[in-house]
Amino acid sequence: MSDLTQAWHHARAPLATALGKRLLAHERIAMFGPRQTGKTTLLRDEVIPYVQSRGAIAVYIDCWMDMDDPLQGINYALQKALEGLSVQPRGMKRTGSTPVKRLGVMGASIDLGDPPKRQTPDRPALMLDSLLTQILEETTHDVVLVFDEFQSIASAKNGPQISASLRAALTQADKRIGAIFSGSSDVQLLDMFSRTNTPLYGFAKTEGYEPLGLDFIGFVARKFHEATRRDLNQVLAHETFQQLGTQPEPFLHAVSLVMANPAWTLDRALDEMLSQHSPNKWSATWRGLTGLQQVALRLVFEDRPPTAADSVVWAAAQLGARVAPSSISRALEALAAKGMLERRTDGRGWMLIDPVQRAWLERNAAAPIKSAASGH
Repeated sequence: MSDLTQAWHHARAPLATALGKRLLAHERIAMFGPRQTGKTTLLRDEVIPYVQSRGAIAVYIDCWMDMDDPLQGINYALQKALEGLSVQPRGMKRTGSTPVKRLGVMGASIDLGDPPKRQTPDRPALMLDSLLTQILEETTHDVVLVFDEFQSIASAKNGPQISASLRAALTQADKRIGAIFSGSSDVQLLDMFSRTNTPLYGFAKTEGYEPLGLDFIGFVARKFHEATRRDLNQVLAHETFQQLGTQPEPFLHAVSLVMANPAWTLDRALDEMLSQHSPNKWSATWRGLTGLQQVALRLVFEDRPPTAADSVVWAAAQLGARVAPSSISRALEALAAKGMLERRTDGRGWMLIDPVQRAWLERNAAAPIKSAASGH
């Protein structure tokens, strides 16, 4: 997160409160929305503090922590939460009663020793249930689980097993646990909770994330005026924000360029920010692709069937070598694995995930494509 994104954080108390109240009522919510649009910030910086202020134990779980096996990452987050409950600061009492170690019987005393500890199973699927049980035994408070990038479980090899284990563990404690499953892929998240033959079918209410809107633009305009004594055109600012997929960080970076260059418009700032010659992550991403991946990405951007005959001829001309449709298909799969593409909701064709990369492609139509001689 950039300095300006942190300094100009736009709190969304009504939304955070509404979500927090539902979680405290033990609801299960599957919330999907594009990446980099503020979901994680909302959950970590506003929803979690809200539920904690109401006495709940909140556990943030990044499902990208272990991409090979998300269940390991889930168990690690639960283990950390359990350790935090088990080790209380000095001067604070544990929520449970102090165990009786000595019992008096008719003037004699019997040393009972320490109570037996629950053994945590070695199998990760059983460990999940055990850790949740131990957390609930350790505290009398309700628990809120915040799963981020939950859709990664859908592509995991043991995804169905993880989903089934989660459902079994959470169902047993549905009177004390609220959970939100946040994800950046509406296709995958909806598939996990809405398809009848999946373990999580109907387990959570699916809904779209409410992106930042006109209130955020007004907030930025006020901050801009305070910093520069100049006015920011809110209509153009909103158009720019939409063009960037309602992602606050790149939008605020463009605003910062206008702040530093009084003669610049937002569109001029975007041209500079997204130039293939300037140091930015979208240019770096393009340069990091193979030639085949570059032509495949541009075909998707231009909404052309990537493996159609004329597309294959165009790709071959760009690469200076013969190209097979199967090679383009493999390039598309590689782009999907990089998180740049996903299949359309109707299953027909591909779509770009990052709207800022789309804006970059629009502004850099002449960006060079690697030839076959350079390796593809």
